[in-house]
Amino acid sequence: MDEPAQLRVGSHVLIQLGRELVTDVEQAILECVKNSYDADSPGCRIEIDTRERGTLYEHGTAGKLARFTAPAENVHVVVKPSEDAEKPADAADPTALVTRQLDYMGRITIEDTGDGLDAAQLRSSWLVISKSRKRTSEGPKAKTLRGRTPLGDKGLGRLGTMKLGDILLIETATSPESDLWRAQFRWADCDVADTVDQIPVQISNEANSAGFKGTRVSVLGLNDMPEWRRPRRLNEITRSLAQLISPFEATSTFPVGIVLDGVDQSLSGLANEVLARAVAEFHFRWDDDRQTGNRRLVARALMRKRLLASERNDKQKHKTERAFNGPDRGEGFAKALKSSGRMKQYDKVEVFDDAPWYLEIERTFNWSDFFIEEGLASTRDPGPFTGSFYYFHLNERGPDEAAAAGVGVDSAVIKNMSGISILRDGFKVRSPGDWLGLSSEMTSGSTYGLRVDNTVGYFALTGAENFSLVEKSDREGFVEDATYRGFHTIAQRCQRFASEAMENTRRTLDKYVKDLDDRDAVQAGASVDPLVDISSNLQSAQHVKDVADKAASDLDRSIRRIESGLDSGADVVNETMKVMKATMAAIDEVRSKIVPPGGSDAALKRLKRDMDDKQQQMVGLFESAAVGLSARGLAHELRTHLAEIRQRANAIEKSTKGSSGHQSILPDLRAIRASCSAISGAASLIDPMLPRSRATKDTFSLGEFVGEYFENRRLSLEKSEIAIEVALPPEPTIVRMNRSRLLQVLDNLVRNSAYWLRRAATSGSHPVDRKITVQIDGRGFVLFDGGEGVDPHVAESLFEMFVTTKPEGDPGQGLGLFIISELLSLDACTISLDNERNPSGRRFKFDVDLHAVLLTGDRK
Repeated sequence: MDEPAQLRVGSHVLIQLGRELVTDVEQAILECVKNSYDADSPGCRIEIDTRERGTLYEHGTAGKLARFTAPAENVHVVVKPSEDAEKPADAADPTALVTRQLDYMGRITIEDTGDGLDAAQLRSSWLVISKSRKRTSEGPKAKTLRGRTPLGDKGLGRLGTMKLGDILLIETATSPESDLWRAQFRWADCDVADTVDQIPVQISNEANSAGFKGTRVSVLGLNDMPEWRRPRRLNEITRSLAQLISPFEATSTFPVGIVLDGVDQSLSGLANEVLARAVAEFHFRWDDDRQTGNRRLVARALMRKRLLASERNDKQKHKTERAFNGPDRGEGFAKALKSSGRMKQYDKVEVFDDAPWYLEIERTFNWSDFFIEEGLASTRDPGPFTGSFYYFHLNERGPDEAAAAGVGVDSAVIKNMSGISILRDGFKVRSPGDWLGLSSEMTSGSTYGLRVDNTVGYFALTGAENFSLVEKSDREGFVEDATYRGFHTIAQRCQRFASEAMENTRRTLDKYVKDLDDRDAVQAGASVDPLVDISSNLQSAQHVKDVADKAASDLDRSIRRIESGLDSGADVVNETMKVMKATMAAIDEVRSKIVPPGGSDAALKRLKRDMDDKQQQMVGLFESAAVGLSARGLAHELRTHLAEIRQRANAIEKSTKGSSGHQSILPDLRAIRASCSAISGAASLIDPMLPRSRATKDTFSLGEFVGEYFENRRLSLEKSEIAIEVALPPEPTIVRMNRSRLLQVLDNLVRNSAYWLRRAATSGSHPVDRKITVQIDGRGFVLFDGGEGVDPHVAESLFEMFVTTKPEGDPGQGLGLFIISELLSLDACTISLDNERNPSGRRFKFDVDLHAVLLTGDRK
């Protein structure tokens, strides 16, 4: 009878897993350190000795040991007959007793004083790959006696040690009185054995004479010895491990020491005094609201005065002088911060006169603010966590010089620790690259947000609360499921809050200084528009030139008359006096026309400032223009594909006509044609918005224009179950303006309403009437919907650039309302948020005032 078949695992799979499991030696060491943490040890010690030479002896039969003689980089192997064998070893006899001698050089040991393992645990757990007693099927893991939630659960961490060396040795005891158990095997044997069960494993016990309790995991026969002995290697590995084992003392509760070739160094976190020198701090708390029980994010920003009051260049010095060193000693700017429209989006804005912090900002976000619209990837609450960011001012000095705005912080320290870490119970979870997207701040159009090199921070997760966030097997980030997307969305909101807090504060400073400069200029007789002053100065310069040219010509003629000779000395004196008087009169006129240098300088500075502000706006507008260019190409492609779809639909109908299945496919064909018409109508909206269409002005009925727009959007809105109501006045409202600009205004408002109606209906966060209403009157139109209304946090700044409350992952840059307000202003028209409030107490009506382009009865 044939033996029953069984599934076995090739031993080489361990090599493949080990090579791909961890990135580098630091991560391999960290996996062992995590095991010490899980074993409830108060801390652990890492000892690296590249000079150690030693020998291990393994005893067994020739069948089990004889063929495993492959050497490793720093391990020499000899198999010889055992001294206590009853007969000489016969190579052909697999039962003969042999001894395998392993001579090694170099050792890494991770030692702890934790729980240790008994013989049964050593055999059934530690020596079983991917077997972990810490794994649970669902819910949080059971906590240790010290209240820790175990970090490991895959049982694969020990595979990473093959990056360190060849021989893996564990020594463990559960108490000072219990036996010391040892187990060892070689990674090199995995290349020789056919299956995992053939790999030689030695296990033994001995009296615990030293009274040891805990676990020592040693890797013997180190790989890449020159790298370990390279100068400064201790500093490098210490720094690398410090980044993996929390660099933040606030979250680090597990001290780790390291010794390399006799030199001892502690893995201390990033010193509190360094973090204390940040010019801005941001703290986040994602947990339950005690009053409502609902999950929410509390975001808090703290900023020092030197974030705003900088002396780094002339422009910053001017701002500092005007806002903080004026006669009111900063009182005016403090009031401006509290009254600014940009700052009204925050729940708390507090300015301190004499404190470590100058400004405190706080805002609360609810879970519904993070809900992603239906149709996109779903999100799930990851469980409570906290986080902090620290922002530093780095100047342009060299890497070894103080670089944090005069506070003596070495820029190399900050840059080495820069980025946002994810910590779980104090251990860093490696994340791919700039996982939070700080580098995108460099190209977002904002110059005042977070920067990669200037920002140090972390999110502190726990195994108890965030057990649904599952680390990948290679320890490079989390499995990207709904829970991770929820965490990532909240983290992005934290990053956006930090950047926007600095952006809004600094923009408020810019506007305050601008208003002061403009006020002083007007009081000094200058125009509000610096271009008017410069134009006037140029005219004065031209007039001065004309006066000077005439005076020079007259003086030349008079001198020639004197030189030609006069009848008497008295005539010469009289003529000379006339010349001198004329010269003085000309000089006085020139002096009266010359503009003092200060006036021109002030006008130029104001003009440069305005140009800088416009430059910032242009970055965002260029991005929108790029989208517009893509839309143009998309519209063209859509028409091509729609024509093909219609042609194929007609062909299908013709080919099936008269067949039994003809009637069954007609509904589908009608639906395809209806969708084609809807797509064609949506594409037709793009053409009038293109730049070539913006130069012309048309006379048209506002009611007909709105009706035509909704007819093109009808199918799309019907699919979203959104109703439309257009209220017309008794007499048609006729306007003369550019159709494309008005089309962009209407389209942006309708799309915004449709987005928020869909979102509210999907999330169930608010009772919603899925209807958009347009009321046309004798001065323009009012548009509103039955949704939740405008978030009061942004009601005062809704038409400024980059203002949006859409969650991360949803489309929208916060430019739409800004752009349409600018487009309307080109025709002297305006858009505003009406003060009327809906049942939720929110403002909700958009009032578009077109009186400047209305045609009265006699002009129609």
